Amino acid sequence: MRRRVGITDVAAKAGVSVTTVSHVLSSRRPVSQATRNRVLKVIEELDYRPNELARSMRAQRTFTIALIVPDITDPFGASVARGLQDAVRPASYHCLVASTDAERDVERDILHRLLTRVDGVVLSGSGNTPEELEPVIDARLPLVLLGADTPGPGFDVVTGADHDSGALATKHLLERGHRRIAVITAPTDFGAPARRVEGYRDALTEAGLPADPALVVSAPVTRDGGAYAMAALMDLPDRPEAVICGDDVVAIGAVGAAAGRGLSVPADVAVMGFGDHEAAALVTPKLTTMALPSREHGRAAGELILERIRETEPGEPRRIVIPAVLVQRDSA
Repeated sequence: MRRRVGITDVAAKAGVSVTTVSHVLSSRRPVSQATRNRVLKVIEELDYRPNELARSMRAQRTFTIALIVPDITDPFGASVARGLQDAVRPASYHCLVASTDAERDVERDILHRLLTRVDGVVLSGSGNTPEELEPVIDARLPLVLLGADTPGPGFDVVTGADHDSGALATKHLLERGHRRIAVITAPTDFGAPARRVEGYRDALTEAGLPADPALVVSAPVTRDGGAYAMAALMDLPDRPEAVICGDDVVAIGAVGAAAGRGLSVPADVAVMGFGDHEAAALVTPKLTTMALPSREHGRAAGELILERIRETEPGEPRRIVIPAVLVQRDSA
């Protein structure tokens, strides 16, 4: 029977002390990048697997980070999870992912159940009240909010440049000659969707154009939601020349609704998405969209969590902004 590889075997082959290997695994003490890389390479070569239960008991940690998202099947959430894993796995942390279906009661129950089972929480959503965050903060768990705009005592934020991305999408359509531009946004009056709509309105104002309230419609972030909202816009007496959708899935539904009415995209109506999900380049016409580097959002959140875990004294709340990028394709 093959003998189980131990931490002393890793240390011997890497030419470092057992303590150094332990520091690499826990990320609690600084180790030079060259030494870290050497130790990680040996760990992979020897297929070393730490005794997680014993290690957790010694460190009084679970070596698990929770990611809580509205829907893990949504491409944004899945990509965030991958980025979070990229960041924490080299430090021997694992990710636990839970979906809330955007229900506050479900989110509250998940947080309550996980408080003693994880070492940090990444929470996707920007409308949480201080009372909702209080259990995590009181437990002194590192907490990162995705999509919130302003950090606060006990939590950091990773966010997109939402106002600027809404303005940039609008300016792109203005440069293409469109003047009557609509927006299909998520059914919320706060957070990233609201900030993008604000950017859209500011771009119209800058161009000397009115912001018609009838051209801003809300819909569920689904293909059907996009289709219904697009139908409503096409029924307006003075229908829009271009439509910005808050998600690529919504945009795909909008394109389908336009085609169902015999309209050509972009000749009759231009359509833009947000996200640059894989499907954006697979549909016809290929979607022009604002790429949200969601994997980078997850990676940044993971790095923040690890920094907080290593801290001996709490630092100032941090805000990391990851800009969206215009991806020009065929739909607008």
